[in-house]
Amino acid sequence: MPVRVAVDTDIGDDIDDAFALTLASLSPELELKGVTTVYGDVRARAELAARLLGALGRDDVPVAVGASHPLVGEAPTWRPTYHEGLKGVEGRSARIVEVSAVDLLEELVEAGEIDVLVTIGPLTNAALLFLKRPDLAGKVRLVSMCGAFTLNTAEYNIKCDPEAAGRVLAAPCDKLLVGLDVTLKCRMSREMVEELYCLGGEYARVLSSYLKVWMERSGHLPILHDPLAVATVFAPDLVKTEPARVEVELAGRHTRGYTVVVGGKPNARVCKDVDADRFLRLFAERVLRA
Repeated sequence: MPVRVAVDTDIGDDIDDAFALTLASLSPELELKGVTTVYGDVRARAELAARLLGALGRDDVPVAVGASHPLVGEAPTWRPTYHEGLKGVEGRSARIVEVSAVDLLEELVEAGEIDVLVTIGPLTNAALLFLKRPDLAGKVRLVSMCGAFTLNTAEYNIKCDPEAAGRVLAAPCDKLLVGLDVTLKCRMSREMVEELYCLGGEYARVLSSYLKVWMERSGHLPILHDPLAVATVFAPDLVKTEPARVEVELAGRHTRGYTVVVGGKPNARVCKDVDADRFLRLFAERVLRA
């Protein structure tokens, strides 16, 4: 039986979110039940997700707009980096539903329609879900691309909403944290990018349009942070994990958003190592040679 998943994403800034949605859609081990957007211009992010899902033949997947601002602080004002990649890639899109992201996730979890919530953006929507319905935390597993546990840095998804991350870590659900310690080892090569550009089909055309805009802005090759998180749902042996108690630094002047492993009862599993070569082969076989 496929694992039923919802993906919560800040698609539009780093290209790895688009790759993660593509991998989730093209993996037979997964059944994608919903996509929600978070942080900043969440409507533009929903448009990007909906168009890509349509190109992947998954226009049946509902897309819901989520929280634009973190639990504490203001929403960012920038336009998602590759939103202009939508120009010239007209075609079918998934439906952007009227219900909010939190309401959609609540419906899916309460009805027992998803097994795993995969978060690949700031954790605001997940935190709001568990604040609204703490009773649902034990009914869904969480896989989150977030954190850095051996590196002296605040990872982006945590840094954008540290309070939300702290709330989610306190929730009594099974959590796997896929952090920079492993994702930074999963880098696309120039040859992989060229494979995508040469691939025929509608989704490759949409994905290539997004990627070209993103690479012009970023100036470097993609790192597959978010696709690795998706892959761990159906291929957990790609990573080595260990239980840990993780806390989020909220007050540090220079360290706000750091994820710190402390003593005490574990509240999550954190990834310590990854078979990067095997993952990159899997990703290429699913996404670049479909």
